[in-house]
Amino acid sequence: MILTRQHTALFVLLLLVTLSLPAEPPKKYRHKRSGNGLRINFGTSLNTYNINDKHGYDPKQKFATMAGFRREMRVSRDYKTYILVGADYSLHGVKYRSYFFKADTIHVYDKKFNYDYNVYFNEILIPVQMKYLLRREDNSLFSPYLLVGYQFEIMLPANVKVSRDGKLYKDDFPEVKFRTHLISEKVNATGCLAIGWQKNNLSDNRGSFFAELNFQYGFSDYYFDTDYSARSMFINCIHATLLIGSKF
Repeated sequence: MILTRQHTALFVLLLLVTLSLPAEPPKKYRHKRSGNGLRINFGTSLNTYNINDKHGYDPKQKFATMAGFRREMRVSRDYKTYILVGADYSLHGVKYRSYFFKADTIHVYDKKFNYDYNVYFNEILIPVQMKYLLRREDNSLFSPYLLVGYQFEIMLPANVKVSRDGKLYKDDFPEVKFRTHLISEKVNATGCLAIGWQKNNLSDNRGSFFAELNFQYGFSDYYFDTDYSARSMFINCIHATLLIGSKF
């Protein structure tokens, strides 16, 4: 996968962890802190794709990853409620069968989906989220939490490879657009809901990390418009992303 200049400034990737039960620290660890900090996260996702079945079929997930950061700001005196803002880079892919129209040929939609499409989508996500801890951060060693919010989704060029019987017919980087959009055809919003668990950074017990299962749903289909592909190949995706990271 080749990344463009628009994304190379942003982040690199990967993988997993499990959750654990919360626990209270010994009294000697209890010490109030500001609660503000910078969160760095990375992970991978399980994605479910829906495509226009009149122009393709059999969508299958390919490699997916996400990496980014959040500025975390405490908004309550009880060290339980926080606002998070930041940025993520998301890469995810799908493979499906569809049409391929050669140059200067008539577009015949005969439902003979003879070509394999391997598509990788590149996105910049700008999240605005609220996090609520079930245990105070300032005097608990471990805190489970809930998170809810919106993300502005900015689509970058995708990488599309079309092949048949192992022969590559097209390797392209088309612009991706939203069927319905906010500011422009490349900007939309997604909703997110997450559950997580974090180890807090107390004065005598350094080292803060977290694990989070984050569900994301896009409010619009997206598509790419080329002269070789079906014109109404709308794609939607539900992401279930496992993130791990640390707060500084």
